[in-house]
Amino acid sequence: MPTNPTPNWPQYNNFRSGDLSPADGLVSPDLQMLTPEACINDCTENELNIWVQLGNTGAGPLTAGATIDVYGTTMGVESLITSVDVPLALQPGEFADAISIPVDTTGLEQIRLSATPKETECKIDMANEIVIVPPFCTAPG
Repeated sequence: MPTNPTPNWPQYNNFRSGDLSPADGLVSPDLQMLTPEACINDCTENELNIWVQLGNTGAGPLTAGATIDVYGTTMGVESLITSVDVPLALQPGEFADAISIPVDTTGLEQIRLSATPKETECKIDMANEIVIVPPFCTAPG
């Protein structure tokens, strides 16, 4: 039992439940992944550099970071190509600088990126997933 518990009974009586966290309702982070269209075409013959930007559109801070998984589909079968650990902390409304993830596109039918936060999100939706289909590299102009 805490020596000096924070009096929260006027907002939420949680003392008997054992939940001593603040009564802040559904305040939690919401991870969002962006891929700027102008940066997708950064590639050589068979290597695509995908620029990914992570942000927090939730009401609470994202403190534990995230993981970006890159999947490739070949002959209709999807498999994990790489997993990138992104140790960042983002305040509500904040977006991190974009990071580059190199992907070998040889024989790929599509690329799917999925970002997973290392803590509970406010909304679990498809904002954490991006699908890129051929042509992966196009000639400028």
